[in-house]
Amino acid sequence: MRIVVGNFYQESTTFNPFVMDKDAFTFVEGEEVKERISVTNYFEEQGIEVIPTIYANATSAGCVAEEAYRFFADKIINVLKNEKDIDGIWLHLHGAMEVVNVGAGEAALLREIREVVGDDIPISLTLDLHANIDDDVPKLANIICSYRTAPHVDQEETERITAELLVDCIKRNAKIKPAFRRIYMITPGEKSTDNTQPMRSILDKFAEYEKKEGILLANYINGHAWTDRPNTSACAIIIPESEEYQELAEKIADELAEFAFNLRHEFKLTQFHLEPEETIDIALRQNMRPIFITDSGDNTTGGAAGINTMLLQILMNKNIGNKKVAVAGILDRDACKKLSEYEVGEEVIIDVGIGYDKDSAPVRLEGVLKVKGDLLGFLSSKNDVVGNANTVSVGNIDVVITNQGDSFTTLNHFTAAGLNIDDYDIIIVKQGYLFTELSTVSKFHIMAMTAGACNLRVEDLEFKNLIRPMYPLDK
Repeated sequence: MRIVVGNFYQESTTFNPFVMDKDAFTFVEGEEVKERISVTNYFEEQGIEVIPTIYANATSAGCVAEEAYRFFADKIINVLKNEKDIDGIWLHLHGAMEVVNVGAGEAALLREIREVVGDDIPISLTLDLHANIDDDVPKLANIICSYRTAPHVDQEETERITAELLVDCIKRNAKIKPAFRRIYMITPGEKSTDNTQPMRSILDKFAEYEKKEGILLANYINGHAWTDRPNTSACAIIIPESEEYQELAEKIADELAEFAFNLRHEFKLTQFHLEPEETIDIALRQNMRPIFITDSGDNTTGGAAGINTMLLQILMNKNIGNKKVAVAGILDRDACKKLSEYEVGEEVIIDVGIGYDKDSAPVRLEGVLKVKGDLLGFLSSKNDVVGNANTVSVGNIDVVITNQGDSFTTLNHFTAAGLNIDDYDIIIVKQGYLFTELSTVSKFHIMAMTAGACNLRVEDLEFKNLIRPMYPLDK
């Protein structure tokens, strides 16, 4: 048995005006791909020949440039053209990639793949819980399984499920067609973490139906709320065991879609959240440490640019006393480049903030270049360096300036940047919900309700391309 594998992963936020090029991806091809994909060992244990394509993984951001998509898609397609005798295709995609002049990236890629391999080769997809499913995706793929956790901690488990089911499908020569139902609501991830209601009830209900005879998988996919495209919404995808159970899968898809939609009014923010200035005031009054503040509107893990200086503007106008604060970080390529010309320990005067709008207005920093460090990629356990992180100290405030949009989601990110998290009373990061590793060390978390591309008040954003009516835009 011969299976082609690959990873092409990016989540697009159309309210982020900056296009992502191919250099923003962590990219390897050939044999090194096997080291990046967790199911390689499983396949090889089964005596399966693994045929690698690419591993191209990027943090959430704006839409992907057409040239970047073409570069990575061609790598996958060329392998398929050169490997005629294959039994299956296993891919880890995000599901909410939008490509300039192309549209839904995953659907475009699958259409190209089918043109090369035909309709009989089974395709198995691992997708993010926040995928926006284009109508063509369930028509072109056979097995689809999304993560069931948010924050996401089950990626490898999901990869294993899709790998095992692909092998089973090949062995049985099963003809599998997913049942797909769009659910007409958009819900920010901060209102749908897996340990809160109604998300917990929805996931449990889908898991209950997944145990029914003839059903392989029952996916509730929450969708990515900050993508203004016709495929943006929640959905239900039910995978039958074979053609025999197709009718049952369609029936279950209807029932579960209705179940989830009927709970739409119950999605609410459960994290402690405040308006921006109040967030800073409350944090400064606390005696515990460390306190994390998440800049939710400029959440780079959700696809915002990471350019906003709003919280820094507020902070610089406060008397912070003996509190030690880190702002990690702010994207400003020009400022980051200027800082590279200084030596650590030198005094600097620099404006940070690209001035795209009032929320990213420049803030003058007069201080010392504390450290020149590395900016790690989204999966920092791999130690993939994606940019520079230069830190300026202004009194007790340390401001990290980067040349790529990314988020400090792990302790390793701080270490690579040259910072010790134990030094700080307050740490501001570009996230919405606080990522798992930081949550374990945080003594208090406040989510600041800031403006930006990932504004949690989605009703305040200008959507033009959604299918309407769509809750909560349409009551």
